[in-house]
Amino acid sequence: MPLIEAVVAARNDVVSVDARTAAGTKAYLAGVRHLRFLFLPKGWKADCKNGVESVLHVETGMRIVYQSVDQACVRVRGPQAINGKGPAAEAAVRKGQGMLFSAEDLPEIAPERIANLNASLWFLCVSVSEDDDEDIRAELSLPAAIEKGNFKGFLERIFIFKRGDWKSQVPLEGAPEDDHAYEFSITRKA
Repeated sequence: MPLIEAVVAARNDVVSVDARTAAGTKAYLAGVRHLRFLFLPKGWKADCKNGVESVLHVETGMRIVYQSVDQACVRVRGPQAINGKGPAAEAAVRKGQGMLFSAEDLPEIAPERIANLNASLWFLCVSVSEDDDEDIRAELSLPAAIEKGNFKGFLERIFIFKRGDWKSQVPLEGAPEDDHAYEFSITRKA
């Protein structure tokens, strides 16, 4: 998926003298950009309601937000935003999803009977392991709420790349298969 590839490439485009937050910032910017590259040609609109960058499907009111997370695609635990969500995101989730449970009673993953809720604010959650550059995971998630700056329970989670899936990706068409695909000639001027 080109969007995830762009996020990984942006994270890797840092050097030792960059700011400590450079990899995360570049990943976020690439995530927003490529989310829009993916959805705008399909009739969605770029949106930034109350400072929450997203794509919006005008007819349905559905919005999708890019989010870097600690660990995506772990069945027993929902992803947590690396940088906490603010009051605007909390309000957008509350308005879009409604509060089906009290904050204390929210399950990590909501029961199947509410999976078809007409909700509107999804998050494309991407995690890139610091220790294993091949452990890239992605999921599209519908949070039940945001509490204290982070996700609190989910109504639905769609796993896109689980642990180990990234390694098995087919190289891009036309990409060189090995380091010897290009021959270089370096000459020195006299």
